[in-house]
Amino acid sequence: MGNYMHIIPNAADPVEYYEQEIGSGGARIVLSVWSGKSPSAVIVFIPATMVHPIFYEKLLRGFARAGLAVVGLHPVGHGKSPRDVKRYTISDIVQNGRDAVSYAIDRFHLPVAVMGSSQGGIVAAALGYEDVRIGAVFAHNIVMSELSETIRVTRFPVWLRFLYHPGIFIFSLIARVFPDATLPVGFYLSVARISEDKSFWEALKRDELFLRRYSLHFLSSLFSTRFAGLTDGSVRCPVYVIIDKGDRLFTEAYMKKVFDRLAAPHKEIIAFNFCDHMLMYTHPEEVCGVLAPKIINALMA
Repeated sequence: MGNYMHIIPNAADPVEYYEQEIGSGGARIVLSVWSGKSPSAVIVFIPATMVHPIFYEKLLRGFARAGLAVVGLHPVGHGKSPRDVKRYTISDIVQNGRDAVSYAIDRFHLPVAVMGSSQGGIVAAALGYEDVRIGAVFAHNIVMSELSETIRVTRFPVWLRFLYHPGIFIFSLIARVFPDATLPVGFYLSVARISEDKSFWEALKRDELFLRRYSLHFLSSLFSTRFAGLTDGSVRCPVYVIIDKGDRLFTEAYMKKVFDRLAAPHKEIIAFNFCDHMLMYTHPEEVCGVLAPKIINALMA
């Protein structure tokens, strides 16, 4: 395993940062780790579409200052993970999450929760029934592809909702023929609805680790995978669904419909009102102030 020690931007900051390379599903992936001297629990963080945990450094360092160790996942082909693997699926990223949980348990020997934002929230929710070692899930948005209303998350018009599932089938056929063709995020998401914060877009433009296109092979898996375990009683830990009431991408109405279908021993909505899908980047201090004690309480209960 490769190990890259230690990056501490501020010498007065008690939080240590390092990067760890591990094997996962036959590939190599990188983990970003933030930790103070005596953490009480661990959070495995899964980033949003095409980004990486270092992009959320302010939030994740804040969690570490609040007493949590943080293991941030660079999924296969993303961020600092090697880009040599060209074909992967959303299931591969779920496996990456399981392996990050294994690393967190072996490294810290503490209770572990998983958190994900947007696409990462989907993966975090899936881990809630894929991995019994997880003590709690904090998912910033969840998608249930079986709902025709899911088209509201995409850039496609709502009147096409009755063609949503046939459209996914047709897309999967195209992906079989041209699996390595790539598309930008703007093909399927309305970029204007993601965030109106100019600093976010400027940071994204400067970010050399940002993955700017996905293959049809990956997108087909993302659109078509049904996470049945979210609704059939397979989830064995508490699930906290994080929403922004003003989110124009994952609207409050859609998220409440998903929440109603979610089956978990305990479920709870944590609502913010920043009107920004990227609130974990644009409002890290406020988000950390609310979520850090929730995470610790959920794992210590």
